[in-house]
Amino acid sequence: MMIEEKYHRIMIDGVPYYREYYQGNESYGDDLYTEVELIKLLLEEVVEETIEVDHQKIESGLRRITNEEDRHLIRNYILFLERLMES
Repeated sequence: MMIEEKYHRIMIDGVPYYREYYQGNESYGDDLYTEVELIKLLLEEVVEETIEVDHQKIESGLRRITNEEDRHLIRNYILFLERLMES
């Protein structure tokens, strides 16, 4: 996934603003964004889905797995994924 838009940082009285820059015709877009507004705009463009993790449902599901080896394997995999998220 590659973001096509390019932006230039424009400093006004020491405050950064961002404006879309069109390289093909070397012109700018109409809107001037703060950093927070630009981040929100870019996130809306690239984030496809929200995935919610409910630890209580996961634990409940693990308890329903009757095979102890399977339960242990899945619990270790979940711990691995949680460590990946922390790093």
